[in-house]
Amino acid sequence: MVVLEDFTRISAIQTGYVERCPRCGRAGIEQHAADGEPVVVHSEISEVLGDGMRVEPQDCCAVPRT
Repeated sequence: MVVLEDFTRISAIQTGYVERCPRCGRAGIEQHAADGEPVVVHSEISEVLGDGMRVEPQDCCAVPRT
């Protein structure tokens, strides 16, 4: 089963996990990419496999470090 989660469709940005992207202004969730760089993920695909779950960002912005 494949599921697309689109965080930009959330109408009210709350304090907590979903926040406004400092780069583009859309809603997203701040995470760290495989190389350790911070990114804001706007949408991701989750797929349930026989040995676990795979989650891949589909749309994200790199967040500049300050």
